[in-house]
Amino acid sequence: MRISIRAPRENGKGTFRLFLPVPLWIARCGFIWKYLPEEQRCWAVMAKELVKALKEYKRQYGSWNLVEVRRAEDNTHVTIRI
Repeated sequence: MRISIRAPRENGKGTFRLFLPVPLWIARCGFIWKYLPEEQRCWAVMAKELVKALKEYKRQYGSWNLVEVRRAEDNTHVTIRI
């Protein structure tokens, strides 16, 4: 999964860019879930199944945008791509 953010800088000079590659396998790791709040840990089993389903979908159909947001006012663009 890739998270990409582009936004104009506050001083008006140039563009702020942030790119975060986040591997999907992190959601399948058991040790990650113990650091989350107790009410979030119930999703651990479903997250493992969801990651499997997302990987299978990506194998069949290729990459796709989970979230794509564009703000017309200041040309901010946020994309989460699987």
